[in-house]
Amino acid sequence: MALTVVVDVSPGDREVLESWTRSPSLRAGLAQRARIVLLAADGVPVKDMVERVGASKPTVIGWKKR
Repeated sequence: MALTVVVDVSPGDREVLESWTRSPSLRAGLAQRARIVLLAADGVPVKDMVERVGASKPTVIGWKKR
């Protein structure tokens, strides 16, 4: 059975997360988490997020649930 998690990101939060993905001084892990959340909010399937972000499937699913 597929687990469907809807991720809703407010416009203000989206702006902050997008700035994190472009920041050269932010830790790589935090930027990766921001990309996962943004992709989840855009409705991108987990399989595609794994390929785009380069994280493991359990990592993507874990951050999507949070």
